[in-house]
Amino acid sequence: MQNIFDYLEWRGDLSFERDSFNEVDNLIFSILAYLEFDGVVSGEAGKDSISLLKAAERFEKTMSKSYDNHHNRFFKQIPKLLSKASKTTRYGDIQLSGYENQVDNEKYKQFSALVFSINSEQHFIAFRGTDDTLIGWQEDLQMSFMDEVQAQKQAVIYMNKIFMSLAGNFYLGGHSKGGNLAVYAIIDITENFRHRIIGIYNNDGPGFQTNIIQSEGYQNIFGKIRTLIPKSSVVGMMLERGEKYKVVRSCETGIRQHDAFSWEVKGTNFVYEKRLTKKSANLNTTVMACLNKLSIEERSQFAEALFDIIQSTGAKTVGELSKEKLVATYTMIKTYKNMDILTQSHLKKIIEMFFEEGQKTLRNSISEDFSLLLSKNRLKKLLRKK
Repeated sequence: MQNIFDYLEWRGDLSFERDSFNEVDNLIFSILAYLEFDGVVSGEAGKDSISLLKAAERFEKTMSKSYDNHHNRFFKQIPKLLSKASKTTRYGDIQLSGYENQVDNEKYKQFSALVFSINSEQHFIAFRGTDDTLIGWQEDLQMSFMDEVQAQKQAVIYMNKIFMSLAGNFYLGGHSKGGNLAVYAIIDITENFRHRIIGIYNNDGPGFQTNIIQSEGYQNIFGKIRTLIPKSSVVGMMLERGEKYKVVRSCETGIRQHDAFSWEVKGTNFVYEKRLTKKSANLNTTVMACLNKLSIEERSQFAEALFDIIQSTGAKTVGELSKEKLVATYTMIKTYKNMDILTQSHLKKIIEMFFEEGQKTLRNSISEDFSLLLSKNRLKKLLRKK
């Protein structure tokens, strides 16, 4: 299976002048937005910009090692993507600026974005998504009952600032929550700004509440939204969406297909499937059936209960969840007397989904460590023979 690393090998020698921007470029920019560029990229859009090549060199000296021991395989690969992309003709001279990074755990706020200027007249604004922390998942679920979460509010402010600072036209995009932010940021912009937007990419990001989809602002940008989700999407199928989506083939299974490095690439496009898996569709039906049954206030209580229960296990990330901790959650669910039996059943199913993914992460981690150990032992034997 070919992925975005293979794309860099195939298309890396072609400048954007020779081969125009495409959907795979969108995903690469969206993934690079996850990197911590504090002290590397200027906070002023268009001012003191830095090429991707020089940014990669600075990042390598200051931040790269902090990703080496990251528990999530997705994040481990991003510095490698930066390094490889920066050495290509296609990406090396792209200018980075407008970097913003705000995190406030008490307010459940996590927002970051930056601008990739392909040239003086064409830019890609990339919004950062969430990682596998439970706080990140909690913010995603907050979107089901809050008119505007903190990150969405900041996305609107950021978008207007960038439009005032830079000339030319724009692509917007992001992966996971970043995809949702890319759409939300321009729902209410003025016509003068709207005509400067070429396209908006939501890469497996959550949808929106019905009232937002039905709003005039959303309908005005409807035709510019490109939504991409993997076959077993979980995050991307949260909430409602008005636009059509394309289903991307992935080499992973289940929720691990959210890892965009697993998405299959062919030429300048992704490889597409006809439909979602039955499990993904069923999970979406289960979640939406539960949420639609609840009032906005009850959704808030449901989300609070869900994460109170999971976080009571002491886990901070999905990967830290275990079967032993799952048993303890069943007892806690029963203590929520104000929930009816059906709602408790939905809550149990969603929690089981988190724990199932936690076990997969653990198994894959053990498998990787075991493979590494075997390779080291083989190397030792070969050295002894010599």
